[in-house]
Amino acid sequence: MIRHKEVLRSRFLCTPLVKMWATLSVLLVILPKIINSDPAVDFYKKVINENVAKVENYKLPKNNAEFINGSQATEIKDFGGYDFIIIGAGSAGSVLATRLSENENFKILLLEAGGDENDFSTIPSMWVNLQMSNINWGYLTTPQKNCCLGMKNRQCLEPRGKAIGGSSTINAIAYVRGNPEDYNKWDRLGNPGWSYKEVLPYFLKSENSQVDGDPGFHGKGGLWNIQYSLPPSELFSNFLQANKELGLEALDYNGYRQIGASKSQTNIKRGKRQSTGTAFLSYARERRNLNVITKTLVTEIIIDKKYKTAEGVVFIKDDQKFRANANLEVIVSAGAINSPQLLMLSGIGPKEHLEGIGIDLIADLPVGKNLLEHPMFPGLAFRTNYTVFAESLNEQIKSFLKGKGPLSTAVEAVAFMAGPDNIPSIEYIFMPQTGTPSAFDMFNFNQELENTYLAKINSTTDFNIFVVLLHQKSKGEIRLKSKDPIDFPEIDLNLFEKQEDVDTLIEGINFVIKLTKAQAFQDINATLIDIPICQEYEKYSKSFWNCAIRHMSMTMYHPCGTTAMGPNSTTAVVDNQLRVYGIEKLRVVDAGVMPSTVSGHLNAPTIMIAEKISDVIKATYN
Repeated sequence: MIRHKEVLRSRFLCTPLVKMWATLSVLLVILPKIINSDPAVDFYKKVINENVAKVENYKLPKNNAEFINGSQATEIKDFGGYDFIIIGAGSAGSVLATRLSENENFKILLLEAGGDENDFSTIPSMWVNLQMSNINWGYLTTPQKNCCLGMKNRQCLEPRGKAIGGSSTINAIAYVRGNPEDYNKWDRLGNPGWSYKEVLPYFLKSENSQVDGDPGFHGKGGLWNIQYSLPPSELFSNFLQANKELGLEALDYNGYRQIGASKSQTNIKRGKRQSTGTAFLSYARERRNLNVITKTLVTEIIIDKKYKTAEGVVFIKDDQKFRANANLEVIVSAGAINSPQLLMLSGIGPKEHLEGIGIDLIADLPVGKNLLEHPMFPGLAFRTNYTVFAESLNEQIKSFLKGKGPLSTAVEAVAFMAGPDNIPSIEYIFMPQTGTPSAFDMFNFNQELENTYLAKINSTTDFNIFVVLLHQKSKGEIRLKSKDPIDFPEIDLNLFEKQEDVDTLIEGINFVIKLTKAQAFQDINATLIDIPICQEYEKYSKSFWNCAIRHMSMTMYHPCGTTAMGPNSTTAVVDNQLRVYGIEKLRVVDAGVMPSTVSGHLNAPTIMIAEKISDVIKATYN
């Protein structure tokens, strides 16, 4: 009897009606999830969560250990011949490869140490996280004596992009050219062809500008998109109004005038980052005359010692060594840190230094000297009575997919303070509260500063203003640790060796504090958050700021000048066409060739340099 009932029950459960009811019950549970689900939102949510988790546990590398097996290979395989070999697919290299490959008669090899960009790197607001990921080389400075005193082991971070697009893949996407007089100075220093009038067309050539700026100063139809991040934050109008109260009007800082305030012009397109890899190289890689090889480390430029001519390069790929030959030129575009390293490894550099570490000298040039940066003081945080609560990550991603919102923003606004001859001496960057946890703890502050300062900043009520010194007088240096290309180079920033640099930065800090006392900021009760260091000095005195600057200042990650151009080989590495002195068929094309700093950020000028020299090279071999 019991068995018969079980059979009847089994048959009942298998009837179509019961099956339909069971299916309906399941649908009632999962249908709301299906309706509310968006595959694109789910995808980016996974990308963000997974990558942020990776960053929290990531340890910066100490050397190029990933290439160590290949460096020990004894056989060097032939990789063939090319007209041009470009080393580095970063901000300059990607542009060079794109422009030179427009000539189908040129055969080009582009070598990049990193891999391709990823979905995480396309999100502008993740720029700080990206600097603690595997698409950053991971450089730290040597322990410093005049700066970075509040950093772990007195070392500043010096992030450099290690991917297609280089540092344009991990930067804060600000498009700031600098001041016309910066380039006129290059010309006066003995570099004809580099005045502002002569370089402006190359800025315009790259641009596809969406900015409603001053007529004649913005290009249309170029490959590189420029626009404002939208929408502006709630406090953006307060920032503009406060500047106006102090006589600084809103303006187009890439136009007629630079002294004033503006929403930041940025390299984004439909809300996503526009690196040079995305904007330029993605098109050029389809061309048959361009061969792009990633995850490869160039260890030597092969130079004929008798005729002082660059013949090719040796590089490591997949644990093997290869040699590629250059019929026309080797072009080094590895950046202001890696380019001097490679030149010195190849025998081009200061005689005493190279001979001291056992490298045969080929050309005695001041490679690695004249390291310039933009020191930045990040210690001005202000509490307000205005509270921002962030949207959920889902809502932020939905805005991002529409090309706007906090995920599409890196830097809200910038402004410039006049210095001598009305050239900006200080830039100050407005970072409004976001409502999301700050990533500033990735600036390498020591535990004391993390606990007593960073921990006090509330991302829902507090905004930051970063103060940047635009024209430092102190100079650092890049040196080799050894003749082994696996070793990282030594980076000595030497910031604030000259007291004049500190004094100018103090002027900028005092100006920003004055700015926050304007009515527009007092309306939200903006109050400076206490800086809990340098207690032996009178609070906010000149001595206090001198101490605080040396402890807390970092850099804008704008290294330049290490392979500077100039009229002679005693003070410069390259001539005005960026040809290396004393070596035929060898050029350097990146930020290292800048003889002096610019009153802005370095990415836009670096692309301009690559655009200009591309035309020079084409004209040379036409």
